[in-house]
Amino acid sequence: MKILNLFLAIVFLFKLELSFSQTQNVVVVIIDGARYTETFGDPEHTYVPRMAELAQEGTIISEFYNDGFTYTSRAVPALWCGSWTEVQNINYEGSNTQCTLDPSIFEYFRKQKNQPDTKSIHELTYVSSLWLQSFHSDYGEDYWPYTVSQGSTDEEVVNQAKEDMATYQPQLTWVYLPNVDHEGHSGVWENYTGAISTADSLVNELWSYIQNDPFYKDNTTLLVTNDHGRHTDDFLGHGCSCDGCRHIMFLALGPDVKQNYVSDTYRVLPDFATTAALLLDIDMEYATGNVAQEIFLPGTYIEIVKPNNIKITNNFCSFNIEKEQVINIEVYDINGRKVKIIKSKKFNSGAYKINYNLDDLQGIYLIKISSKNINYSQKVLLY
Repeated sequence: MKILNLFLAIVFLFKLELSFSQTQNVVVVIIDGARYTETFGDPEHTYVPRMAELAQEGTIISEFYNDGFTYTSRAVPALWCGSWTEVQNINYEGSNTQCTLDPSIFEYFRKQKNQPDTKSIHELTYVSSLWLQSFHSDYGEDYWPYTVSQGSTDEEVVNQAKEDMATYQPQLTWVYLPNVDHEGHSGVWENYTGAISTADSLVNELWSYIQNDPFYKDNTTLLVTNDHGRHTDDFLGHGCSCDGCRHIMFLALGPDVKQNYVSDTYRVLPDFATTAALLLDIDMEYATGNVAQEIFLPGTYIEIVKPNNIKITNNFCSFNIEKEQVINIEVYDINGRKVKIIKSKKFNSGAYKINYNLDDLQGIYLIKISSKNINYSQKVLLY
């Protein structure tokens, strides 16, 4: 078995240059509080027929979970930040509210891309005291998104989003739809499922708008998820660790996304923002989520690298770490399936060289080294 080092160096650089060359814009839709059994967990797709049709053009992750707090005030910040960030109570401009401690995807995007606020828009219904992004010393208020908080229905939010997309042509549009959760708390089943059907129609409407607008057509990826579900045995509430509260949907459509594909790779809520960030070519340096690499077409994915003097060869990898942490060294196939764990243990600070044997594998694989603050993968050709 050998690794063709020169060949791989050429391929690696070529793919790095072309990664996500088609995706220039990302539109995110958060449907608050829809339980998986009423979305893609229903084989008949009773309440989401349009998204089920759209899924034939894209990818569903069937094992996507809220792995932390199953209520909105913590899950939405996690979706923004790609981590289960702490939140802080503050008084901002005379109103009591909360802010995140970790930076949000909006802040990363605006700072790293040097963009004005209107290129990163947050759309939601009227809220008297908005939850805020971070005051992080490296990012913070100067990089918050252009926020539009008005109206009282999901329909009004989407209509406003389309209007603002036409006016400002944002590269990152984040649309938050609250009505499903509101109607779930009402305790009226027909109102709850009716709100899901409405959200389903609005996602379809938004995708149609994207595909018919010259600025967005064929260069925009749409990502749809929930912040949490609802109790398994009682749709009225949420907030516990039951499967109904944790299991949520993930739908992706776009030029770099596999078509008519269902991934059963286990993914968690912080992975959502880091996946969106990769499409925008930004590095969420304080995030803990991993990229859902399996949803992308072969040859388009290259992971954001956080250099730590990492070297990978045919039989060993080496790296430096500055403080004690758990390091995972894993092998994935080109479809994103984990095929081998080389090492997963706590290392003290220092320099390490880990030997391994991959003689039982042939083909193209990803060797991934990850921890809380390391996220590196390299393609290798084994034969």
